[in-house]
Amino acid sequence: MNVLLIYPGLVDGFGSYRSGSDWFNHGVGIISAVLKQEGHRVRYLDCRQCRDWADVRTRIAAEPFAVALLSVATVDFDASRMIAGIIRELAPRAKIIAGGPHPTLATAEMVGLPEFDCIFTHEAEVTLPALLADLDRLPRQVRGEMPMELDRLPFVDRALSPGGETPALWGLPRPFFTITASRGCPYLCTFCQPAERMVFGNKVRKRSVTNILAELEVLTGEHGMRSFMIHDDCFTQFPGWVEEFCREKQLRGLKQPFVCQSRADIICQRPELLARLADAGLTWVLIGFESGSDRVLSFIKKGATVAQNLEAARICRRLGIRIFANYMFGLPTETEEEMRQTVAMIRTIRPDLYAPAVFTPAPGSELYDYCRERDLILIDSAAGYRRNVGSGAKIRGVDYALVRKMVGQSMRYAFLSRARQALQVLRNARCRLLA
Repeated sequence: MNVLLIYPGLVDGFGSYRSGSDWFNHGVGIISAVLKQEGHRVRYLDCRQCRDWADVRTRIAAEPFAVALLSVATVDFDASRMIAGIIRELAPRAKIIAGGPHPTLATAEMVGLPEFDCIFTHEAEVTLPALLADLDRLPRQVRGEMPMELDRLPFVDRALSPGGETPALWGLPRPFFTITASRGCPYLCTFCQPAERMVFGNKVRKRSVTNILAELEVLTGEHGMRSFMIHDDCFTQFPGWVEEFCREKQLRGLKQPFVCQSRADIICQRPELLARLADAGLTWVLIGFESGSDRVLSFIKKGATVAQNLEAARICRRLGIRIFANYMFGLPTETEEEMRQTVAMIRTIRPDLYAPAVFTPAPGSELYDYCRERDLILIDSAAGYRRNVGSGAKIRGVDYALVRKMVGQSMRYAFLSRARQALQVLRNARCRLLA
C-alpha cells in the first residue's frame, strides 16, 4: 500500500528545517520503520522542508497514496487541519488518520472534526498495521495497543533524516543523532503529568542495553555518527541499567560524546553515577531546575528542592559536565518575589546554556485542569502553546512584561556562554582545516 506519512512540525515555520529546526520525530520514525517492515511503501512529507502552503500542496499531489498518516502535536493542531483539508481536496478517496499526542490527550475534540477519517490514540506499532489491512472498515476511533517489549520493535527509520540533526549544544560534533531508550516517566510534575502516563502508561518500559548499543553501532557504521543524545525524560532513573550502559559502551569502543537528561535529586543522591557517565563520554546534562522557590517546586510536585538544584549544579561543575538549564516563569500562584528567587538561583548556577520558558498549560496535565477550572487560560490558537518568551500570554493573573524582564535578568551571564560557543566553533573549524 502507498502510505503518505506527514509530520507538520511548523512550530518554527516553513523552511525551518534548513535553519536548525531539524529535530528527529521518533514517533514518526518508528511508524515508518514498522510500516516498511510490513511491506508498505512509505512516502514522507516533513513540512519544515516546504517553502509555503503551495509547496505542501505540490508535494502531497506528487504521487498517489491510499492513506495519509498525520502526527499531530498540540502546537501543530491548526496546521494539521489545514493539511487534512488539502488532502481531502487533492485525494478525496484517500483515508486520513490522525495520531500522535494531541489525539490521545484531546480525543473528544479530535473525534468531532470532519477533516479526519480516523482518530488513532496511544501507541501505534502493534495496532496500525492491522488497521491498514482493511481501510474499507476504518473505525472512527482506535486505541493502539501498547508494545511491552521495545526490543522487538525495529530501529527508527533513519532514512527520514540520514544526516542526523543540528545539535543545540555547543561542542558536539556532527553527524549528531538522538535516540530513545525508554517510554514513560514515573515522576509527578504537574506541568506534564498525567499526560505522559495517559500516552505511555504508568510503568516505564526500557530497551535493553544490548539493543541500544546495537542502534548506536548502526548509527556509527552507516551514518558516521560522532555524537548523540539520549532523549529519555530521565535517563538516570535506573542506576543498574546506566552502569551497564557505560561499561558496555566503553567495551564496544563507542567513544562518541553524548548528552542525557537527569534530575537534580538523582544527581545529588548518586554523584558517583554521574561520574561514571562522564567517564563514558557524557559531556552535557539537561536538568529541569524549574524554579528557585521551594514553595513553587512543591506546588508543581517537582520532587526536588532549591538546595538540590544548586548542589546538582556544583556536582556537574566538579565533574566537568556542561549544564543545560530548563526553568520557567509565569506559573499560576507564582509571585514576583518567587520569580526573583528563580533569577537568583540561575545566576548562581550559571549554566552553559539557558532554556527559560514561559509556563504554558499543556492539555492533559494537572496544571491544565487547574487553569481551566479557574478560567485562567488565555490561549486561543495552537501557536499559543509555544513556550518561548515571545509567544504571548498564557494565563490570567500573570504580568508578562515582568516575565520578560525576569527572563532577561536570569540570562545575565548568557553572553559568556555564547562567547564560549563561538570559540568552540572556531576551534572545530581550525581542526577540520588541519585534518
